[in-house]
Amino acid sequence: MLARRAAVLASLLASLALPAQPHAADPQPALAPAGVPAAAPVPVTPTAPELTVDLGTAAAISGAELGLSGLTVAFKAQLVAPTCRWCEPPRLDRWARRRLVWHDPGAAGTASDLFQFVVPAGAMATLWIQATPHGDREVAEDLLVLAESASTAILLTQVAKLSVGRLRQDAWARGTIESPDDKLSFWSGHTSFAFGAAAAATQIARLRGRPGWRWLGLATFSAAAITGYLRVAANRHWLTDVVSGAAVGGATGLLVPLLAYRPAGGRKPAVLLVPAPGGFAVVF
Repeated sequence: MLARRAAVLASLLASLALPAQPHAADPQPALAPAGVPAAAPVPVTPTAPELTVDLGTAAAISGAELGLSGLTVAFKAQLVAPTCRWCEPPRLDRWARRRLVWHDPGAAGTASDLFQFVVPAGAMATLWIQATPHGDREVAEDLLVLAESASTAILLTQVAKLSVGRLRQDAWARGTIESPDDKLSFWSGHTSFAFGAAAAATQIARLRGRPGWRWLGLATFSAAAITGYLRVAANRHWLTDVVSGAAVGGATGLLVPLLAYRPAGGRKPAVLLVPAPGGFAVVF
């Protein structure tokens, strides 16, 4: 009995050790002729979806937002509150002011004005160069979406400044209000504008599938962060003004391109703003 079981086990092991024979129905791989190397598999490169923008709608939105922002600037003295609504800073802002304000605030202010325009100018130039090989239409689309993102950030900033009426750092330090602009601290317009341009340029490049979009984001967001720091160093904004401006500008720059671009070919947009209980919802 033991000998019989041993023989069966030996037969089973021998059969497992043998190479499996292909089934008659199984397809056989084609063999290359002798001396001819087999062709390497062709790599499949994923391509970004083709996107388009309604230029008329984007231009109308940008123009309307810039027009409203211009009106808020022109009638600033009439729209701002007679006295500051938010006059005393929290402890965090006082601590940051003591450590970040430069001995020459004017130099920091000049530098912040420069960075405010360097960020969108660099973002615009990069998008322009990247889109040029794809035609004038794509250049116009990308630059117009960048402009729409920036104009949205500017309008939101103007509304917030006039509504909150916060006292600026330098006005708080000297204890007097000398102009309506002294009550327009929250949130930082320089910072929201810079972060809005940085976020929009990065998002546009990502959606288009441009190479190096991560490096574009690193460069523009770093420059935008320097802009915010310089606004505190210039004694013009509190730290919370800068952080809030960065958050709003960044969110605007990320969201507006998602809403502006839609797949080419007449299909539904990749992102929709639809009514929902209690407000609206973004559907991907």
